[in-house]
Amino acid sequence: MRLVPLALGALLLATPVAFSQSDAVGPPLVVIDDAQVFAGMAVSSALFGVEASETALERTRNEEVRAFAQAVLNERKQTTERLMKAAEQDSLPITPRMSPRHEAEAQTLRGADGDLFDDLYLAGQRRVIDEEVTLYQGFATAGQEGALRDTAGELLPGMVAGQEKVRALAAPRG
Repeated sequence: MRLVPLALGALLLATPVAFSQSDAVGPPLVVIDDAQVFAGMAVSSALFGVEASETALERTRNEEVRAFAQAVLNERKQTTERLMKAAEQDSLPITPRMSPRHEAEAQTLRGADGDLFDDLYLAGQRRVIDEEVTLYQGFATAGQEGALRDTAGELLPGMVAGQEKVRALAAPRG
């Protein structure tokens, strides 16, 4: 896996943003530019979104969370299909599966206590979509040229919109 290193000065400038409570989005600190690596990570994340949202649809009693889970489920299924098609166009062999980390997170979610389920689901979705936005931003900007890079750029605006939705839902209620 090749990572595009950032200059020390850029890292130091980004550090306050990375550790602040701000939701400001700066440039990704690490960019995955290898198409095979990107595709594996992106497909794993999308499949986790499908699995977690199917679990949420079975377990949540909150209609707002249910509507969000249905939207995530639909979007992540489409994302998986588009990524697989783009990888095929770029002649990249991709096996659609979750990473061990995503598998473990899905298992934890399935076993979550009913009272904590919605919070755990939303926190997981917020973290995953934040990771996805960073992953897609970097690859769409600096990744290997081809259908996968084009697809990453096309999917990014929808991910940013989803990021805003999950942040609103996952915000502490007071």
